[in-house]
Amino acid sequence: MSIYLESTPLLDFNSASIIALFEERRWREQPLSARIEAIYTMVRDEVAYGYTQHFEIPASEVLALRMGNCLTKTTLLMALLRHAGVPCRLEAAMVGRVLHRGLLKGVVIHASPSTLFHSWTRIYYQKKWIVLGGHIVDQPYVKKLQARYPDYMGSFYGYGIATLNFRNPPIVWEGEETAIQAKAIRGELGIYPNPDSFFSAHPEAERRTRTLAYRLVLRPRLNRNIRRLREG
Repeated sequence: MSIYLESTPLLDFNSASIIALFEERRWREQPLSARIEAIYTMVRDEVAYGYTQHFEIPASEVLALRMGNCLTKTTLLMALLRHAGVPCRLEAAMVGRVLHRGLLKGVVIHASPSTLFHSWTRIYYQKKWIVLGGHIVDQPYVKKLQARYPDYMGSFYGYGIATLNFRNPPIVWEGEETAIQAKAIRGELGIYPNPDSFFSAHPEAERRTRTLAYRLVLRPRLNRNIRRLREG
């Protein structure tokens, strides 16, 4: 189990900012379940859903930016969980661009990649591995989206989420699986001990952020439309 508690260049939980965060929040003083909940909720809600300039960045940088998507927020969540003594690993898949429906429109969404790299973490808790994937989209954003479609029930695909229960998606830590984008998965990419090994195996995930399309069109429009919806 020790491999799932190690620091890496991306899981840099010995950085000054992460150590300071632990001292400020006093997470180590809390019981294990409360510790997981506090860390998970902080990453979910205090790091806004959005798209950073690059995806292959260390946890300390994600914390400083206070913004991220599945790849970057999972890196931060794993670093904090490991520093708290919670074993975790990374799991990855491809998801359909249906996630971006509503955030990208017209010719822009059709010009974007048909599948997107996706990741989440799985923690070892009470002698079993549990998926944590509900941290990717912040709850304030989800609530604004629900307010925009007050009468909508059932499954919902678009605006960054893919869930079977739009009104009550499983995004709260209660000792069981959480998810917000899982229903858009199109193909598994496997299990990795850390984000470093994922990016080594799939360099295309980072290379996509270096394209002109991502830098000049996709990222600005995604972040602009996410911000507009969050601000109401």
